[in-house]
Amino acid sequence: MNKILDKVFPKKFGNFFRNIKNKENLDKDLIYFSEVFINSESYKYVSNQWHLLNIIDYKNILKSGTNNLGIETFGHYFNFFDYEDKYLTNLFKNFNEDETITLKSNFFKKHKDLDFKKSSNYNYLILLLYSNLRKSSYFKYLNLLKDETYLSFGNPFITIEDQNITSDKIVSLFDLEHIDNFHFIDKKKILEIGAGSGRLTECILSTKNILNYTICDIPPSIFINYKRLKLAFPKKKIKILIDIENSEDLNKEISNNDISFIFPHQIKKIKENMYDLTIAIDCLHEMDKSTLKYYFKNISIISKNFYFSVWEKTKNWASGGVIKKTERLDFNKGDYQVPSDWKEIYKKNLLFPSNQIGLGYLLNK
Repeated sequence: MNKILDKVFPKKFGNFFRNIKNKENLDKDLIYFSEVFINSESYKYVSNQWHLLNIIDYKNILKSGTNNLGIETFGHYFNFFDYEDKYLTNLFKNFNEDETITLKSNFFKKHKDLDFKKSSNYNYLILLLYSNLRKSSYFKYLNLLKDETYLSFGNPFITIEDQNITSDKIVSLFDLEHIDNFHFIDKKKILEIGAGSGRLTECILSTKNILNYTICDIPPSIFINYKRLKLAFPKKKIKILIDIENSEDLNKEISNNDISFIFPHQIKKIKENMYDLTIAIDCLHEMDKSTLKYYFKNISIISKNFYFSVWEKTKNWASGGVIKKTERLDFNKGDYQVPSDWKEIYKKNLLFPSNQIGLGYLLNK
């Protein structure tokens, strides 16, 4: 009955936020991001799925503040405490069945707010990810990813070979390797769509010399990323631009800052070919098809290249109408409606989750 009611009367984040915005334990920056967002054009681009997830995230922030997001909220981004067999397939391909490795680790760690099963699942996944990263040239970057930020917000970790390891440290380096294999990103201008907790944003800015970086997202993700990058890069010029509607002013501000934060509706105000590369990691499959069209249309104008990763096949739950089924997103059946004038020059299944694919396109320039 509740599912039927959610179809007929889908829950909206704006209605929920108006009832809680005066709570004393809400950060003033989070309130600012949220109020500007709800009153902006970007609000209409949010899928019903993310209306529901946002409500869950804000409830968690009200309960625990921002120091305990690693389980509930980061689970919406890229922490996995339970996973299907097909997610792991490629993690075993680098090893023989009789191969043994020796690692010093507190593998048996029980994590706060995780039961023993989920703790062991998470710890085993980290060992698998770490062991694969050791076989990659990008292992050399691991010590550049700071504990101060990757372990913040209550993100669970274990210690391997005297290094504190989270799953998003490792996965971010795998993502970086794919992006570099598609389009080497040193000294480039980058736009990141749906950056989530900022795990990859920080990884790129910690390992590469980036000329200019723009994050396009919605709260609370954009707020978490902002707080994270202010902590990680105190000497960089970081600016919130979410309330700028004039195109000339917006482009000037983006050019004048090292890191900029914008909302989705603002990308149509960005000048042609502003970015060498746009990236969208693990987020497009959570958008309605109408929103995908909006992004693809505008990315074609403002960016020279586009890399994204998605589940090969998934469903955008809580979307669609009362009668219509939840939207299917199957990449191989054309559900993403990638523009015909984009040239696919990179396609590869990810190590984890193994049923996600990374794709790189040269846009029509």
